[in-house]
Formats: sequence, structure tokens, C-alpha cells
Amino acid sequence: MSHLKTTIGSAAFIAAGMMIAPTATMAADIGFVLAGPDVFYATGAEVFETLAEQNGHRVSFANSEYSPSKELANVEDFIARGVDVIVLLSANAEAGTQAAQRAKDAGIPIFFQSALPTPEGYQIPDGIVSGNWIAMGKTVGLYVGENYPGENVALIEGFYGQGTTELIRKGFEEGVAESGGGNEVVLNASGNWNRKDGLAVAQDFIASQKDFKVIYAMNEEMMAGTIQAIEEAGKQGEYALFSDNGKEIGWQWMKDGVMEGTVANPPTLEGDIIFQMVQAHLDGKDYPRHVYNTQPWLTADNLDGAIPWDVEDYFARKASGEIVIDLFALAEVDEIVTWDSSGASN
Repeated sequence: MSHLKTTIGSAAFIAAGMMIAPTATMAADIGFVLAGPDVFYATGAEVFETLAEQNGHRVSFANSEYSPSKELANVEDFIARGVDVIVLLSANAEAGTQAAQRAKDAGIPIFFQSALPTPEGYQIPDGIVSGNWIAMGKTVGLYVGENYPGENVALIEGFYGQGTTELIRKGFEEGVAESGGGNEVVLNASGNWNRKDGLAVAQDFIASQKDFKVIYAMNEEMMAGTIQAIEEAGKQGEYALFSDNGKEIGWQWMKDGVMEGTVANPPTLEGDIIFQMVQAHLDGKDYPRHVYNTQPWLTADNLDGAIPWDVEDYFARKASGEIVIDLFALAEVDEIVTWDSSGASN
């Protein structure tokens, strides 16, 4: 394993909205494994890499292309290379748990970003920054139940087996039930988090002749495909559209009245938080082991406070003090809901 090197940071960096002067830090070789070629993952990784390099660390990337076997191979490669830290954005909870155990057995700290390990492997990682997936789906479910009672719903879901989709679905169903709206999910399929598959699923839903009023696509990439399918079918304005993640393109859809609402989960903020966690570990500080990303409900009425995905814009707002995020001010999470890859949870 490589040895951490004591260095002086080459430049000041921004943390918690304040300028921090360069201090002696432990320079580390960090292996970062991405789940797949998704803009959400790439954006968070770019923020992480920027902050890491400002603090004298070196980051190497690998992409699992949504393959559990490739995910394990990527982690094993970083173990063999003797990196000091691994950050894993897992494509599959089972594979992620196995990978985390192998890293721990090798004495290499491993941190999960966004996706979770299995409930059985929850205690293995040294740190986790994720969305509150149950709350994300519940926010949409409550809104739909209260504003569109009795209307049927079509779900365009994310990548199965990752855990994220399964928990969002559970939260949505809880929200609908709590609202008393009586909405029924009549169609659901995976759009694999991307625009092309979201388009294909939406086209199939529209062609199915099923009766539904609400479409919930679990990220803006799949929603972009959904909107294209609706436009191609000449059905603009016939559906109430909802999404997640809060990407800038979604802000414009809401301003234009195309989409009604989305639950933000900005990857820029997430990349910042996971960096702070890794840095705290390298500095030997105690830190909250699992925290949630910020997830506000966005509509056309409250976009002024939305967190940008654009990395340059994010850092500019952070430098001005408009965005303040401090790992140590976030509430620590100590458990996750159990679930399985078929979507069942308890």
C-alpha cells in the first residue's frame, strides 16, 4: 500500500462557505469508481476531484458501466494498486457490499457516494453520503395524492438492484397512502437513468392505451426522453409530470409549465460533502459516518434557492457565501430501510 505524504496545499480552498488558508494535509492517492456514464455521477466526481486536487490529493477514476462484475474488478484493481482511499458510486448493492468488504479486508478505507450497500453490509463502509431515497419518493407521492387524487400513475424508474430506485418507489407509495389520494401505479419500467431508455419507456406507455394522468420519471434525464415522447405523440399538456434531482433543464421546464415539480438532489453538493468526509478521515477527525444530501422540493415558485449542477456556477456561489455546506452540521443517519432487488421493502 502507498504511504500518505505530508504536503502543504498549493492553494486556498473553500469549505463551509469560508476561505480557509492552506494547511499541512495528508496527500492521498484516491481511487474513485463511478457506477456508469451518467451526468449525475460525472458532476459529483468533478466537484470531488476539484476539491481533492486543491488539497494536494490525486484522484484516479474507473467506470463500472453498470456492471456488477466490472464494479468488483475496478475496486480490486484499486486495492492492487495500493490506493489510500476508495470512493465507490455503486451500480449494484450486492456487488458494492462485496467490494466494500474486500477493501476493508485489505485495510483500505472505502466511502459510498449516492448509492448504498445492502442493509446487511451497511456498517462496512467508513462513510456514506446518499440521498434520503424514501423521503424523495414520499415527497412526490404526497403531492400527487393531494393534487391528483384518484388519478393513475406511470412510473419511469431508475436502475434496478442499486437500491435507490427500490427505495424511491417505496417512498412514493407511502406518500400516496398517507395523502389518501388512492392513486394506483398502472405502469412501471426502468429507464436506466438515461434519456434514450426514458424515451423508449415513455413511448411504450403512451402506446399502451392505459389510462393514466401522472408520469413520475425518477430523474431529469429520463424526463427529457419522456417529454420528447409526449411531444412526438402530440399529447402536450395531457399529463402531470414529476421528476427528481433538480437539474437546470428541469428548472426551465417548470418555468415553462411543462413539468410541475422535482425533488432536488444536487450532485455538486453531494461531491462536496463526500470530499469533506474523506478529508476528515485523512485528518483523523471524528465525523458523521452517514449523512443525507440536501433534497428540497422545487417548483416554479421557489427556484431562486435551487443548487446548480453547473460546477463553475456551484463554486462561484460557494465562494460568495451563497452556498454553505458543512459535513459536521449535518445530522448523522444510523440505519437504512431493508429492501431487495425485486422492489419489496420493509
